[in-house]
Amino acid sequence: MKARSALLAALLVTAISVAGAPAPAATSSDGVGVFDPATGRWYLRDPASGETTAFFYGNPGDAPMMGDWDCDGVDTPGLYRRSDGYVYLRNSNTQGVAVVRFFFGNPGDVPLAGDFDGDGCDTVSLYRPSQARVFISNHLGEGDAGLGTAEFDYVFGNPGDKPFVGDFDGDGTDTIGLHRESPGLVYFRNSHTRGIADEEFIYGNPGDQILAGEWHGGPGGGVDTVGIFRGGTFHLRFTNTPGNADDEIAYGNRSMVPIGGHFGPLPGGDAPPAPDIDILPRSAWGAAPADASKMTEHTVERLTVHHAGLQSSFTGPPRFRSWQNLHQGRGWGDIAYHYIIGIDGTVYEGRDPAYEPDTGTDYDTTGHLGIVVEGNFEIDEPTQAQLDALVQLLAWASIEYGVPTSSISGHRDHASTVCPGSNLYPYIHSGDLEREVEERLGG
Repeated sequence: MKARSALLAALLVTAISVAGAPAPAATSSDGVGVFDPATGRWYLRDPASGETTAFFYGNPGDAPMMGDWDCDGVDTPGLYRRSDGYVYLRNSNTQGVAVVRFFFGNPGDVPLAGDFDGDGCDTVSLYRPSQARVFISNHLGEGDAGLGTAEFDYVFGNPGDKPFVGDFDGDGTDTIGLHRESPGLVYFRNSHTRGIADEEFIYGNPGDQILAGEWHGGPGGGVDTVGIFRGGTFHLRFTNTPGNADDEIAYGNRSMVPIGGHFGPLPGGDAPPAPDIDILPRSAWGAAPADASKMTEHTVERLTVHHAGLQSSFTGPPRFRSWQNLHQGRGWGDIAYHYIIGIDGTVYEGRDPAYEPDTGTDYDTTGHLGIVVEGNFEIDEPTQAQLDALVQLLAWASIEYGVPTSSISGHRDHASTVCPGSNLYPYIHSGDLEREVEERLGG
């Protein structure tokens, strides 16, 4: 990989670029990852195994970048603190302190990381959005000193365009690309000179974050192609042309910054980033207060799927209130389930997961996270919106509660019941649901 970039559509950081140097010949693809600007946590996804390596580096609000700072063929983390122009670089994909520190540019500049002179080593350069000006430096600073003036600079694009970096023609030198979000216009030059774009095409939507890499299945030969990050999914093109994504990888969530690069050997074994999930509070369905004295505390250890079973002439919140009335009428402290998925796929908060669920069947509910999907699936078919929400909720819950996806099961796996119905249970029993949840987690 010759260059990587990413743009941060968050309040703290408006845009960033990530980069890397040539990957060893045995590697056919670059990996993707995400940086959480709220916590300073990095998540790197192994492109071969899908395993995640996670570590902390940096402060909330720092702009991340990846580059081969020591010329060993492996991209490692860098940070640009846009408030004061400080650069902090590491030479391994691990938690620790910066091994290279210097300052460069002005507050508000956007970092550009790449091999801008084709020598096999990455450096940090800058894009000044207010001037649409690129400042190129082909060496790194040291010792907390200033880097000095750029070796050269030029104007490219319009103010407001978002920069990214790549070796778009495979000549071994990284150059600058720009993304004009309103029309989704991608354009770049293949030399560090002022002028019109050498290539341009439409890819992506307003708000997408853009990056470039030598993705698996791409043209090879060191040619970087574009990708976008939208709502927790990478959409990667294998050619620099308009069209649909050639590969999609669900990884991370919309609050994170995408990164890419040749990460080298990664230990893996860490939990991937939690996907996005919108869960409406109990007030959204008019829940009555729970009675904690009638519930038992527990720790979530498994994920269990139910269906409603009982037919009703109404749906949504009125139906959920009727369930709670029925359950509390049995002497239970609250509605039996921890989460509810409505017919339209909306997810609602139910019982506090700190307390074990209740059941009218004979099994030990300790450790079970109860998820009920609205409908009687002995008769009804779950909607596609419900199935999509179930995958998303289980992926989120796996990370949130630290339980493996292999714990996903149906109510009938633990008790004598038809729940969650013959039209939903095969999706669980076959392992298809677990596989889709794993895919959503990027595994």
